[in-house]
Amino acid sequence: MFIQIDNQEQYAELKEINLKIEKLFGTVPPNFELLGNIDVNILKDFLTYVFKLMNHKTIDPDYFGFLRLFIANQEGFNYCIGFNTKLLQTKNYDIEVINSSKSDLAQIPFDDKHKLLAVKSIKAIFDSKNFNKSDFNELYHIGWSDKDIFDSIEHAGFMLRNGRILTAYTIKR
Repeated sequence: MFIQIDNQEQYAELKEINLKIEKLFGTVPPNFELLGNIDVNILKDFLTYVFKLMNHKTIDPDYFGFLRLFIANQEGFNYCIGFNTKLLQTKNYDIEVINSSKSDLAQIPFDDKHKLLAVKSIKAIFDSKNFNKSDFNELYHIGWSDKDIFDSIEHAGFMLRNGRILTAYTIKR
């Protein structure tokens, strides 16, 4: 559960956005509520980013959900584990595949090209000092572009950063 913030100045705009989120996801995740209540523009920027990934031209959009799920599991972001698990289930992924992917990127239900991109993206974020030209060359060799690699690494970093910020706003009992 997140700390509650009441932003009356932006209430009408936030209410309208939340109705759209609820229509799309079936619910308004508490982390979305928090972002919107801090500043509705933060939530709008976040949603613009998410929708851009959902329409990625070369990386399977569902890949990003599995990447987020893996990071959430590694970092103990329980709210993100639950949300991404439900999101992937609505896309007809088997719960066993989802659960095994939480801790093993080799289990994500994609081709080897996507699996290597996931592994390298995690390395770039969690072990960036050891990420080097050979990592890039492996990804180039199987057909990923600089933009694809950047989008994946950037999303992994985005998830880690936002998860840690949201954790700071989590009510600690």
